[in-house]
Amino acid sequence: MSYAPILAAVFVLWPVMGLLGAQGYGPLLAIAALPALAVARPKMPPAVYALMALAFVGWAALSDIWSPASRGFVSGNLLEGDFAIRAAGVRIVLTAVFGMLAVAGALQIKQGNAQRSARVMLGAFAVQGLLVAASAVFGGPVVAMIYGADPMEQAKGAQNIARNANAFMIVLPILLAYLIAQPGWKWRAVAAGLVVASIVSVIFDDTDSGLIGIVFMLAAAAIVTLAPKTGYRWLLCMVAAYIASAPLLIGTAVKLISQFGIVLPGSFQSRVYSWQLVISKSVEEPIIGHGISASKTWRDTYADHPAWLAQLPASWSSYVVVPGHPHNMALQIWAETGLIGAVMAALTLVVIGFRLPAPSTLRTDIRYAIAGLIGVVVSLFSFSYNVWNDSFWASIVLAVCAIILLARRDRQSL
Repeated sequence: MSYAPILAAVFVLWPVMGLLGAQGYGPLLAIAALPALAVARPKMPPAVYALMALAFVGWAALSDIWSPASRGFVSGNLLEGDFAIRAAGVRIVLTAVFGMLAVAGALQIKQGNAQRSARVMLGAFAVQGLLVAASAVFGGPVVAMIYGADPMEQAKGAQNIARNANAFMIVLPILLAYLIAQPGWKWRAVAAGLVVASIVSVIFDDTDSGLIGIVFMLAAAAIVTLAPKTGYRWLLCMVAAYIASAPLLIGTAVKLISQFGIVLPGSFQSRVYSWQLVISKSVEEPIIGHGISASKTWRDTYADHPAWLAQLPASWSSYVVVPGHPHNMALQIWAETGLIGAVMAALTLVVIGFRLPAPSTLRTDIRYAIAGLIGVVVSLFSFSYNVWNDSFWASIVLAVCAIILLARRDRQSL
């Protein structure tokens, strides 16, 4: 049994999930993981980084005990069709387990056994890219047609378009690395055109995190080019330091913005205020945090902070300062799992950085696909998603599987 065709079939559904709002990657990972039980060969003892990752998600799940957002583990009934896993910790633990199974299955693919499967996967990613480009051109009329004239409903449609664009950003490094590795300058020209088209698309799709992700992707590629032996260590250790020092680092940046009188657009300024509130919450419970998803319960409005409201439109007075989550995973880890969770997450990344092979020992396409993925994830990690968004992390794990699948393909010209 080869796992490559199974992964290819899963990736055929990748653009479909993106088109539906990018919230279905969790179930898609489960579909990929279950067949891996037949081919995966668990390594004993498990890798240190895997144990550390499980320890972190286990600690996060345990924090549900003292979280004010705790609603029990499950709700509904399977027989009545309304069963749901309500505990974020349970979902993230399941995602971690499914992710390890899928990666273990992908690693069992023999070299040269992924020629057709890799092409199918790359084709699916290209289709999603075309859909993202089309949404940049026709998104407005399509959203109005599907969601009606209600501005609130249209906002949901626009958010789904932005999520699809972000999902494409996750696999963009893989497509670009594949093109760059092809012989001849024409393929580099195609890759450059894809970058430009992606920049234009994310601007029109209104996803700042996607735009910043492209910048970070290119910066990460530059780092592994300049540091061919230690590039991955530099990248992941910098991310680890960012997580470990997030309240201090972001708090200092916010103070500098204020001191220099830098004027930010309203949406950016509101995010800065959200981060300030989250930092203050982190100080209240610095060691163990407030518990998983606690930020959902922080209902301060701008009316509660007149100095902040004075810098924003008056109509924002009833808006919640922290809209569901901080939109910065590093701060959310600190606020909800405390110093213990932040240290666990940071050390896990350090260990992964030292376990990855030197960039120079990898094929060109794989080298830059890994670096680019790290860059894009840092942007989405910093500006977009809830840290307990299982669908987001499932999409990252699937992207890792995609890189493995590409690596198992013997490189040829197309």
